[in-house]
Amino acid sequence: MSNSERDITKGIRAAKQGDYLQAMNLLTDAYAGGEFKAHNSKSVEGLSYYGLCLALVQKKYKEAIDVCKKTLTMNFFNPAHYANLARVYLAASMRKKAIETLEEGLRSFSDDKQLRALRSELGVRSRPVVPFLERSNPVNVTLGRTRHAKKARPEPADKRNGSSQREP
Repeated sequence: MSNSERDITKGIRAAKQGDYLQAMNLLTDAYAGGEFKAHNSKSVEGLSYYGLCLALVQKKYKEAIDVCKKTLTMNFFNPAHYANLARVYLAASMRKKAIETLEEGLRSFSDDKQLRALRSELGVRSRPVVPFLERSNPVNVTLGRTRHAKKARPEPADKRNGSSQREP
């Protein structure tokens, strides 16, 4: 195993553990040597995590998206590539694209725990309160915030028990 292959393996491990700065340094060193092998799945996987690190560490979202998309075209049968691209979209505040990417990944890898966990973490958006108005309409925004605040507030104990008697 060459130094660059070792760095790629260590970089992937660091990224999976959440140490994105360390992963960025290791993967940058590995790919700077010019030993990238498109036929090597570990090398492609490292490139996917490199894209994730670009987004999370250096905030280079466009470049990160391009790198992650490239890894998907090179090795589309690895669910980690879909998860990494979705995380890059989330970091770039592109929630809709992240959900689309996860849905695409789940169509091929419905049993993948990482994709499922990320998809459930994003949740499902509620319907607009007034469906015939745009979601961004001030009426929908205000009513939606009120509905959300009401859902988040716990119900008082006396209402749950059905006792609505006032104390004298």
